[in-house]
Amino acid sequence: MRRLPTLATAAALALLAARPGTAAEPLRVCLDPGTPPLSMIRGERHGIYYEVGERLAAALGRPFQVYWWPTDLGKRAIRLTLLADRCDVMLGVPNVKGLMGPRLLVAGPLLELGYVLVLPEGASLAAVEELRGKRVAVAFNSEAQNALATLDGVVPMTFREPEQALRALAAGEADAAFVWEAPVPWIEREAGRRFSVIAVDGPRLRWQSAAGVARANKPLRDRLDEILQGMRAEIAAIARDYGLRYDGRIAWSWLPATAEQRGELPLGPSPIVRVAAEAPAGADGQAIAERGRDLFNSVLGCAHCHGPDAVGPDKARDLRRMKIRYRTGWTDAYWEAVLEGRLQTRSGLVMPAWKDTASREELEAILAWLTDLQLSR
Repeated sequence: MRRLPTLATAAALALLAARPGTAAEPLRVCLDPGTPPLSMIRGERHGIYYEVGERLAAALGRPFQVYWWPTDLGKRAIRLTLLADRCDVMLGVPNVKGLMGPRLLVAGPLLELGYVLVLPEGASLAAVEELRGKRVAVAFNSEAQNALATLDGVVPMTFREPEQALRALAAGEADAAFVWEAPVPWIEREAGRRFSVIAVDGPRLRWQSAAGVARANKPLRDRLDEILQGMRAEIAAIARDYGLRYDGRIAWSWLPATAEQRGELPLGPSPIVRVAAEAPAGADGQAIAERGRDLFNSVLGCAHCHGPDAVGPDKARDLRRMKIRYRTGWTDAYWEAVLEGRLQTRSGLVMPAWKDTASREELEAILAWLTDLQLSR
């Protein structure tokens, strides 16, 4: 039978635990190794979130320990790290309650992040309509690309990464860039020049990041929330020191009125952690279709060419007309196009193949949503 400790033994254990030098458990922080200036494994300084993590650990009286892990896998990255107990906190998750149901708690916010219009130094604009007639560089599969597709008269230039779009601006190949803001100070340093940076307030264009904690660690979440409330000015100063800033601010309500009437969340997926709506197991057709719409408009970026909510800028790209064009074979035409792509289309644009990029489940969800949109004439 296991014996309970005596009062003397308990007192001795308490004194031992209180002795100076007793090692405290480290605060294990999950960070992405390659998202400067937020966090990066290379360089003398390791980013805004790294320095915030150091200060959080100090405030908790615990050593600071980093677990580097790329976040481009989205929710899966959270499952494989934070929820698998590889770290105690992940910095940079979207500040959205219910992001992963009850499994993830958030503390914060940490930073406001989003898309910015980047112009040559000294340039400014009062409204997005002033971009008409200009060459605007955007990153593929970004919310900025979706928004820009709704503005007539713009000459879009699409690049794989926001850094490439900014380099095109620096080289004079573009008149403006509409990109995620984080790489701006890095490209300014690389190009040896300063840009004019204008924050764009609008649906799915701005959001807040937070510290994510597993549900079982609620006391830690509560303590981090308390500490972060008192660190706002300090975090803002760290961000400015890394070059994040705004030289101006404009508003743009770019989503169609029908989307706004459906009560869409004003915050969209964070580029730091890709967040796609997941239809729960056994979800009904409406839930699957809603997920398809979110994938089409935001996550996969189909709306850039085909228009928000599949309302294309011309008949060839208006996917509500697929049943009119292909009749009973329209679903076969859909699968052929999305899986294999098309080098020649009626609109003159290239349709990329999605078989190696999107899952079958994601493509089926989009098809379920498109089925409800088909026009009769």
